[in-house]
Amino acid sequence: MTDLPSPVKAQPRLPIEVCERVIEAVYTDWYYSVSMSLATLSSCALVCRAWRPRAQRVLFDYVLLRDKDALYDFAELLDASPELGTYVHTLELRGYLHVPYSPVVLFLTALRGKLTNLAVLYIYGVHDAEKAVNPLPEGEKELPFLPIYRYFPSLLTSISHIRRLDFADVRFPSFGDFARFLNTLSNLKELYCYRISWAVLGLEPVCMAKRSSADSRKMFLPNLEILTCFDMDEQGRQRLLSALGPSLGELWINFPNNPPAEPIHRPRVEQESPSLALNLRSFPCLDRLVCFIAPIPQPDQMLESLRDMLVSWVPSSDDVFGDVSPSQRYLHLGPRSRRAFKREDYVALLRTIGPVVEAVLCRKETAESDLQDQTSGDTDDRAETDPCRSGLVVQDLGDRLEWEDWWRTAMADCFPTLSRWNRLYVYPTQIWNPEDLWEYHDLTPQDYADRLQAVADFAEARRRRHSTRDVVKKFIATRGVLMHVRQNRKRYQTYTKQELFITPGTHANRVQDPHPIGLDIQRPLAMSLLWSCS
Repeated sequence: MTDLPSPVKAQPRLPIEVCERVIEAVYTDWYYSVSMSLATLSSCALVCRAWRPRAQRVLFDYVLLRDKDALYDFAELLDASPELGTYVHTLELRGYLHVPYSPVVLFLTALRGKLTNLAVLYIYGVHDAEKAVNPLPEGEKELPFLPIYRYFPSLLTSISHIRRLDFADVRFPSFGDFARFLNTLSNLKELYCYRISWAVLGLEPVCMAKRSSADSRKMFLPNLEILTCFDMDEQGRQRLLSALGPSLGELWINFPNNPPAEPIHRPRVEQESPSLALNLRSFPCLDRLVCFIAPIPQPDQMLESLRDMLVSWVPSSDDVFGDVSPSQRYLHLGPRSRRAFKREDYVALLRTIGPVVEAVLCRKETAESDLQDQTSGDTDDRAETDPCRSGLVVQDLGDRLEWEDWWRTAMADCFPTLSRWNRLYVYPTQIWNPEDLWEYHDLTPQDYADRLQAVADFAEARRRRHSTRDVVKKFIATRGVLMHVRQNRKRYQTYTKQELFITPGTHANRVQDPHPIGLDIQRPLAMSLLWSCS
């Protein structure tokens, strides 16, 4: 009788640690890939017992809730398995938020005390494109703003430990509600605001009043390090900036600012219109200023506000503020939307901005002294001094690799001083949104140059054609006037001859000169002859 094979414990083909790394790599927090990632992770959790803990840990790291039904289902799941709540580090509330049962208002009570490790909160409303695809059910109507109540900020203390907050397409009842919402989250280090608005501006709330920096606990967002403000009401944006403390080290804005189109009720007290320039003097640690540039409708006014903002950010030699060395300070420029530009249009805009930027970022006295040394011939004895007080980063160009040299040459022409001192950094292939492409993105640099030359030739030919057409029109008009004058002259000559020959005995050869001067002379003579005959 043959011996039966002894049972052997099955060994996995790969170590479990490798499988866990693969499971972790499945997930991505890019919104358009989250649904696919969550489905894949759910399948991983059902493969075997060894995969389940790691798959669940990654699966519940990022929780996306779209409405109140999904919120209550998730709350019931946490009641049944409380340990899952400890896995949640990021919570996103995305959907119709301006409705009576908004998940933004309900989640604080439904999930109170269950998300102990929550670090990031996303609150994203529905923009117009999504509303067209996924409208509200029939019979439901969207409210004009977020339905928060008086004691809502007190509930935010349960998540006061979060480090990052993202807002997008959210409208508050008043600016004071927005400020009190933020004031409760005193541990915030990163705040991102996209298209935030309010129905009533009101007076400046008490929580934003400037206090002594001796007690940071009484300051407004005392730990904030990164702030992004896109498309916010200008007066509200300046209020927010003026309330922040010196901890801010990074500021992202769009230029020019594009505030929301919704009407805002402002206080009856007449106030001066806010300046378009941001005052950054109260942020000595601000070492990174990021400006995303859109087409500028009023270049002169916008360039002046850009200059004033940069002057307040980069301290001059006489200023005592500023804790950041020139080697650590960077200005970042990028296109707000590449599809809004042609490549040559964006370069032309930067060429206009270039002198304004270099006038602020580069010391004038150093450049003048260098010029004097060159004229006096002392350049060998004295080394040149770097005039740059900040570096410049041109980012998010999102182009293909064959365009790299073209972009670097164009940017060097726009910012020659910064380029000369190696303080210009260009990233032609850096891209955040792959769907945002330049116009004529698929052309090669040579094809693009040929196209520009063809457009220029066509414009020149059209200009010449219009010029020729204008000459012809002038010639025709001039010829018409001359013909009209000639007809009048002939008519006048005929009339004069008739006057000369009405008296018998006169001869036709008495008036021989047909020119206008002769006509002027002969007419009085003929009249005198007529009077003498009578």
